[in-house]
Amino acid sequence: MEGEGVQPLDENLENGSRPRFKWKKTLRLVVSGIKGAGMLLCFIYVCLQLSSSPAKDPPIQRLRGAVTRCENGQLFISSFKNEYQTMEVQNNSVVIKCDGLYIIYLKGSFFQEVKIDLHFREDHNPISIPMLNDGRRIVFTVVASLAFKDKVYLTVNVPDTLCEHLQINDGELIVVQLTPGYCAPEGSYHSTVNQVPL
Repeated sequence: MEGEGVQPLDENLENGSRPRFKWKKTLRLVVSGIKGAGMLLCFIYVCLQLSSSPAKDPPIQRLRGAVTRCENGQLFISSFKNEYQTMEVQNNSVVIKCDGLYIIYLKGSFFQEVKIDLHFREDHNPISIPMLNDGRRIVFTVVASLAFKDKVYLTVNVPDTLCEHLQINDGELIVVQLTPGYCAPEGSYHSTVNQVPL
C-alpha cells in the first residue's frame, strides 16, 4: 500500500516544476520584448523631434519709448532703437501686430497739472490715468487685451497751457506682450493703415 496513488517525490518535483519554469521564462521574454519595443519607439520619437525644424513662434512684442513732448493733443513717443524692440511707433501711436495680453507702463513728471488718457481701441472709451502730486506726476501700469490693428496712444489735456508748451521730465512708455496670440504677417499692417483716412 505504500506506493498506491502516490508518486515518488523525485518524479513529482520533476513533472510539476517544469511547466511553471517555462511559463516564467516565457513571461520574462515577453516583458523584455515589450520594454525593448517601448525604448525603440521613444528613441525614434526623440530622433524625429530633434531632426524636424522647430516651429518658429513670433518674438514677444515689446517697445520701450521716451515720452518727450506734446504734439497736437497727443504725447510724443519716440522709440529707442535696439535689437530688442519688436514694435514700432507710427504717428505717436504704438502699433499692435499680435493679439494677446499686454502690460502698459507709463511714468513721467510734469511742471504743471495735466490730465492724460490712454487709448488702445477705437470702439472703447479711453482710460483716464490717475495722477500723483496734484496732477504733476504719473506712475501707471495696466494690463490690457490688445488685438491686431489696435493702437496705443496718449492724449493730454493741459489747463491754461498749450499742448506744445508742456514740459515733461523722465517720460517713459513701455508696452510688453504677456501672452502670445495671432500675429499678422510682416508688411500686412502697412498696407491696411494707408487705406484708412487719418
